[in-house]
Amino acid sequence: MIIDKQHLLTKSKTFCMFPWLHVNVTPKGDAYPCCSNDYTKPFGNTKTDTLSDIFHGPKMNELRRRMLDGERSEICSFCYEHEAAGPYSFRTYSIEQMGHHFDELVPQTAADGSVDQFRMHYLDIRFSNICNFKCRTCGAEFSSQWAAENRRSDPSHPVIMHADDQQGQLLAEVLSHIDHVDLAYFVGGESLITDEHYVILEEMIRRGKTDITLRYNTNASHVSHKKHDILALWKHFRKIELSCSIDHHGERAEWLRHGTDWGTVETNLKMFRTIEHVDFQLNTVLSIFNYLTLDQFYGYLRDQGIVRDGDWHHSLYQAVNPSYYCAQSLPTELKMLAEHRAQQAMARHSDHPLLVQLYGNAISFAGLQHTWDDNKATFRRLTHKLDGLRGENFAAVFPELQALIEDSST
Repeated sequence: MIIDKQHLLTKSKTFCMFPWLHVNVTPKGDAYPCCSNDYTKPFGNTKTDTLSDIFHGPKMNELRRRMLDGERSEICSFCYEHEAAGPYSFRTYSIEQMGHHFDELVPQTAADGSVDQFRMHYLDIRFSNICNFKCRTCGAEFSSQWAAENRRSDPSHPVIMHADDQQGQLLAEVLSHIDHVDLAYFVGGESLITDEHYVILEEMIRRGKTDITLRYNTNASHVSHKKHDILALWKHFRKIELSCSIDHHGERAEWLRHGTDWGTVETNLKMFRTIEHVDFQLNTVLSIFNYLTLDQFYGYLRDQGIVRDGDWHHSLYQAVNPSYYCAQSLPTELKMLAEHRAQQAMARHSDHPLLVQLYGNAISFAGLQHTWDDNKATFRRLTHKLDGLRGENFAAVFPELQALIEDSST
């Protein structure tokens, strides 16, 4: 097979590095080529298949072949949608972060998309759904708190989900790849209360495999777990990229991510900012709940010193699912107001290119579709249901969005 490296890395709209160096696994054991895809169509399951089996399987081979041939694949549609709204996606991220492995991995690809060797350079295995939060835009597969809530109405619903039913084979296989890993991404559940995360870190330290990047997505609620002090462990590693999932502040944060104690989280955010070898950033899920008040949210973070011009990064995740909480579902009148406020913020922060880009991407993404009519019944039903279960009040916390919950023609 003829491989055009320059074209694939700079011009292709379908090529991605992940299928050559990675397998993503969810707490249910479902495996995918990456974490940014349609989670209804797994490529295998680690309760019955090894990572190697999945990597060398027919679905992964076909995906690699299609990427090299410039053919789109349905499982990659999330990245195509993100690129329609802006230049960045997880596909482009793979090329930026892992493109240096191209010569080692891609030229060995056969015409059918198969490759001889599996070396996991990018680690993203989500061993369990153990989490101390139940975020509105999440669900039971990634939160044991959600699962426990679901069990109230269905006694057969499992609370703890584990990618290999805690048999240990998956962890053993992951440890066998440690010498190849140069970027390890830990996410949950909640990454900082996941046992396997600490086993992996301690094994990396034991082997001297510390000249790598550890990347985290965390709710910023914990800095220790059982006997482990995460700050002490981090001192061994070259670089820590810490992405804290924060969608709003104060009572809005506590409503959106139930289980949040905003005082504790804010204290931890400020502490994380003081650690010299930690690259701190925020990861915000753009949703129907915060699009209208993004600038107020950022303003608070700037006032508290959590956001500082010139030395922070921010990811605004344009969540497509659940569709009834997606920013595209905001009613047209409110969406126009949100867009107007975002444009005003872009003008005020014209000297801050990152913020301008974030607001611009939010506007583009939210405007791609207008789906309130399709989603309003589900939005109202589930918001009422969860408010009742959790003793919360959407309209009191988000008065500017009160009309969304009212049984009217809105």
